[in-house]
Amino acid sequence: MLELIVMKLPNIYAHRNLKFLIAVPIVLMLIGLALSTQIVLDSSLRGGVSIILQTNSTVSAGALAGQVSAALHVQAPEIASSPGGVQVTLPINQSLANADSYLIEFYAYKANYTAYLVNATSLGIAYQQNMTPALLQQLQQANANINASLQGMRTALQHELAALQPFGISNSTSSNDADVLQQAAESAYSSASSQYQNQTIAALHTILPFTSYSYQQVTPTLGQFFLGELTNTIVIAFVLIFFVVLLIFRSPVPSLAVVFGAANDIIIALGAMGLFKIPLGVASVAGLLMLIGYSIDTDVLTAIRILRRGEGTPEDRAYSAMRTGVTMTATAIVSFGVLFVVSVVAYVPTYYEIAGVVLFGLIGDVFTTWLGNASMILLYKKRKGGL
Repeated sequence: MLELIVMKLPNIYAHRNLKFLIAVPIVLMLIGLALSTQIVLDSSLRGGVSIILQTNSTVSAGALAGQVSAALHVQAPEIASSPGGVQVTLPINQSLANADSYLIEFYAYKANYTAYLVNATSLGIAYQQNMTPALLQQLQQANANINASLQGMRTALQHELAALQPFGISNSTSSNDADVLQQAAESAYSSASSQYQNQTIAALHTILPFTSYSYQQVTPTLGQFFLGELTNTIVIAFVLIFFVVLLIFRSPVPSLAVVFGAANDIIIALGAMGLFKIPLGVASVAGLLMLIGYSIDTDVLTAIRILRRGEGTPEDRAYSAMRTGVTMTATAIVSFGVLFVVSVVAYVPTYYEIAGVVLFGLIGDVFTTWLGNASMILLYKKRKGGL
């Protein structure tokens, strides 16, 4: 069926008004940029608690949000429901967030402590072999740094425990053993987190009966780290793509066209996420990376067929590539469309984010690749005298 529809597609490259074709994906890019400002980060990137409840009960998102807010004493809980369950997203507990920042500070002091301890041990051995004033001074400074780091660990642990007072967590901060202090710091945070999880689940159970649940907590610090790493991954991917394509075609124009195609697909997908309220999280970023791979595949194959093949005219080669590519993309759109529907009905947020991102990105890829990227390659071929 798809092949019959694709076979009837006209050769859009025959009329040679290629610049007008390029304008379409550019307009979609501008719309995507405008809509992408409405994207919200999910709890895996902004920090917070995400709880998925498997239930057959019919709930009102607005009413449930009010009940959750009153029971857990939190502001603006986010509720998303489907026939298969409910997702409750809560802001991170402030006491846990503060304790997490002090725990990170503790780890920094512990890292310094370890480094200074290794340095002092090395200097001690050297001083035993050669007792010079310079080595003695360095050894004394290293020991002073060790003591300062140990005091910093005790102070950070003291602040962490103070932040966790609402959970009734108490421990000693007077030890001179760094390992004992570390165990106390980690145990205090773990205990408070478990206590908060149990309290939250118990409160939700009084509001809404559910058969099973999944609980995920991400601190703001960890969320910012994830967001930074994911952003770096995408940037590095585009840089590598540019240089690999440049190596293949020995010209920056095809490389820029391929990068434009992939970037535009991403922007269109981000715009759809903002429009349909698909949150940006670790799962949706995985979908964006999948979309980059798919886009690069179609763009590179199109460029190779137009620039490297010799049969027929470049327009005919572009048209042939379009018919093949649209068939492949349409098949993928149907597949991810089914996955998207299933994820909504069965309420699987991970699949919902991945399928939504890839689905709308592939729809955008049809316009970007065959109206934008292919037209750019044809214009490049024409200027080189190949038309």
